[in-house]
Amino acid sequence: MALALVDFASKELQMNTLVTVCFPDSVRTNGKPLSRRKVLWLLHGLSDDGTNWLRNAKIEIYARENDLVLVMPSVGRSMYCDQVLGQNYFSYVTRELPEYFSCVFGLSRAREQNYIAGLSMGGFGAMRAALTYPQQYAAVGSFSGILDLTPLALARKAQWEREFPFLLKEAGDPEHSPLNPKALLPRVRGKDLPIYVACGLQDDLLLTNENFHARAKELDIPITYVTEDGSHEWNFWDRHLKQFIDLYMKK
Repeated sequence: MALALVDFASKELQMNTLVTVCFPDSVRTNGKPLSRRKVLWLLHGLSDDGTNWLRNAKIEIYARENDLVLVMPSVGRSMYCDQVLGQNYFSYVTRELPEYFSCVFGLSRAREQNYIAGLSMGGFGAMRAALTYPQQYAAVGSFSGILDLTPLALARKAQWEREFPFLLKEAGDPEHSPLNPKALLPRVRGKDLPIYVACGLQDDLLLTNENFHARAKELDIPITYVTEDGSHEWNFWDRHLKQFIDLYMKK
């Protein structure tokens, strides 16, 4: 696989930023342009950046086996939200990047060729993206994601108070917040959006996943929900990343 680090000026972030991209090299192109390949938008966690998927998981192997293009943006500790220090990270990931990579790399904008997934903070961002714009993605995956803001508001940890007051404000009315994945579920009723959610039984974020799953069942929204022994760690995320690809993106 070929690896590129794209440094470009973003309109939404009002600064230069980095995106890690992985695509077939000349040995494996087989005459098939990027415009005809499936694209997986992979979102990182709170303490990571766009390179961590390559460094900690076997994603390059999975991409090579399935002729995938990987796009892995770096968004700091933004929680993939707009108006974080004046920067629009959600609009950047969901609107600006797809448009830019379509223009520059020729990636398809067709729904059936675009998938999104993430871990922890990235699971929160990926689920918000897919539930807000279900017309853009063929499937969404969350691995140990933050899928309901209510437990975070109840915990009121000092870190959340200090770093993410905008999330805690939204958690005051979690059932109607556009930042809360659980509250966005009604938007995809009847939209045929495959949803994959996995969380370890020893993970501190399990309750947010349980709440999300229960709401999906109430709304009769199909969801692949997997819980098993595991904590907030890379072996778990890598295993379920492969499961997600095998289910929805296999060559």
